[in-house]
Amino acid sequence: FTPAARKSIADRLKKLESSKCPFSNLPESKNARRGEALTEEAMKNYRWIKPKLVVQADFTDWTAANHLRHCRFVGLREDKEAREVIKESWRSPAS
Repeated sequence: FTPAARKSIADRLKKLESSKCPFSNLPESKNARRGEALTEEAMKNYRWIKPKLVVQADFTDWTAANHLRHCRFVGLREDKEAREVIKESWRSPAS
């Protein structure tokens, strides 16, 4: 991120803050992942954002818990609505 891009995205995210978690698959059980699972107690420590922005990300794989592995931000997608985003079928180049 450049400093200007970071500020621009932070400003947009600030306008989308919400006190309510927007995800239907949370909270998680304590053993859902390595490190801190998103339990009901842990979720109190986070800021939530209304799902309005779409980003493009590179990643290496999906984990067994359905999370992205080694994810890297590429950029914002102004051409796509958040409601249009689905988990696409994806195969590793090694497959």
